[in-house]
Amino acid sequence: MTRSWEAWSGRLRAFRRGGSGNGADGHPTPELLSAYQEDRLPPEADGEIQEHFVDCPECPELMLDLDRFTAPQAAESVASDLSDTWVDTAWRRLRERLTVEARPARLRWLRGSAFAWSLTGLLAPCALGLWLQVNTLTGEARESEAPQLNPPLWNVEPAPALRGGDPPPPEVAVPAGVRQFYLVFQPSVEPPQQIYRLTIRSWEGEDLWSETGLLKSAEGSFAVRLSRRSLPAGSYRFLVTGTAENGEEPFAQEFPLRLTYL
Repeated sequence: MTRSWEAWSGRLRAFRRGGSGNGADGHPTPELLSAYQEDRLPPEADGEIQEHFVDCPECPELMLDLDRFTAPQAAESVASDLSDTWVDTAWRRLRERLTVEARPARLRWLRGSAFAWSLTGLLAPCALGLWLQVNTLTGEARESEAPQLNPPLWNVEPAPALRGGDPPPPEVAVPAGVRQFYLVFQPSVEPPQQIYRLTIRSWEGEDLWSETGLLKSAEGSFAVRLSRRSLPAGSYRFLVTGTAENGEEPFAQEFPLRLTYL
């Protein structure tokens, strides 16, 4: 054992001087600590001891020592050291009672109601916020995956060649309740038969998304389906590029657009 019987007996004598309630120095008596460990105190007394544990480092250590001495492996060493003093007699009776009545869960003071309620108060807002976030994302995912009849379609013209900076982009206002919509890019020249890529850039020119496999329709246009979740409101540059084949000139046209949601 990490602490000798003599040292623990001296501490027990000091706590004993207080009688059946709190000691002269304000510490709970061994009988009160024993009743607390066995969960035999009324709620008011139980709460007072828990508050005492917060400011007192000695009483929790005494509870730890008491837990060690009530262990079965401590019986022989303790019995050989016991003298005939009243402290030893009190210790023997206390140990015998605690050994029989002790519960499997030790150190109950570490799991007191005050600690449990404090932990619950900290975790409850986090759990509620996480649940709300997951619920919102689940609803949005289901809504975006649901079929939408007659999604609207807008034709987008390429940027005009002007000097002195970019003109304001044309605006597409998506009505309320519309989750999905189509943008149809109408090139100013007939695109050759090539492999096409669509790149979505911010208005400042940063690439946000790019993918090869854009197909040209029979009318020579290109289409892409978007949703409120895939592209937030703002100004964008849609760049359609084509890889040249058989010596043909590469194709590249930019389609500026300002996207708003009503």
